[in-house]
Amino acid sequence: MWFMNKVINPLVRLILRSPLHKLMSNTLLVITYCGRKTGREYSLPVQYVQAGNIIYIVPGMPEKKTWWRNLKEAAPVRLTVRGQSLTGTGVVLKPETDSEEILEGFGMSLRHFPALTKDYHIGVEADGSFNVKDLQKAARQAVIIRVEVS
Repeated sequence: MWFMNKVINPLVRLILRSPLHKLMSNTLLVITYCGRKTGREYSLPVQYVQAGNIIYIVPGMPEKKTWWRNLKEAAPVRLTVRGQSLTGTGVVLKPETDSEEILEGFGMSLRHFPALTKDYHIGVEADGSFNVKDLQKAARQAVIIRVEVS
């Protein structure tokens, strides 16, 4: 984890904010947010999918990470997406109120990042669709962040 946070993430952030961003920017963006308790600004690269002015982020291994908890309540964020600086509001979607959008954002992420189906134990049917019960179960466990870009 130390190597990732101190070496890999800074290098990826540098690339995503440079003219070389095209090497990675179809799958990664840089999110900048303020810590709830510290008020400090943090930036890190994350995988994303986009539908118009909505960006979905599914943090990998959310139980081992804490950064996304800063977005449990809606908060302003800055994004570097495909070389552009954008602002928006990020929030962790809540299963009790956002179940349809969770399935939508999670499904988009799974289609864009097929390896996630193994991480979340989601079966793929013969026609290429996801097993609905597997998808619903995984979506209840996943953390999905919705960023509405302004």
